[in-house]
Amino acid sequence: MKGLVLLAALLPLPAHADLYRWIDPQTGSAKFSSTPPPWYGDPDKERGAPAVEVLPYRAPGKPRPAEAASPASRQAAALEARRADLLKFFSALPPTTDLTSPAIREQVQSYLVVSAELDRLDPAGASRRRAQLPPIFEALAARRAP
Repeated sequence: MKGLVLLAALLPLPAHADLYRWIDPQTGSAKFSSTPPPWYGDPDKERGAPAVEVLPYRAPGKPRPAEAASPASRQAAALEARRADLLKFFSALPPTTDLTSPAIREQVQSYLVVSAELDRLDPAGASRRRAQLPPIFEALAARRAP
C-alpha cells in the first residue's frame, strides 16, 4: 500500500497554469511568468506598473479554429482573397482604359470564374457579391447592349 501511495506521489501531473506577460520598463524586454507579478490585481500598484497580458491555458491536442476549418471553407477564403485583389485591380483602372484589351478581358474572365466558384461554395453570399460588382462590368454591359 505504501508503494502505491509513493508511486502516485511521484507520477508527473500536467500543469494547468495561465501565463502572464509584461514589458519590463527598465530593460524593455518581455517577461513571462506562470505567476502574476506583485502589482497584478492591486489597483493602487497597477497605476504606475506595466500592463499585464494574461495568456490563458489551452489544453494540448485541441485544434485551433483555423485548423478546424473545412477544406471548402479554406478554399472559399482563398477565393474571397483573390476576388478582393481583382476588385482592387478594377477600382484602380483609369476611366479611359480600353476595355477590349486582352489583359482586361483576361482579368474580367478571372473575376467571373472566381465569382462563379464562390457562388457554388457559398450561395448565401452571392447576393452580397453581386451588389459589389465593379463598375467596369456596367461599362462592359453598356458596350454590349444594342
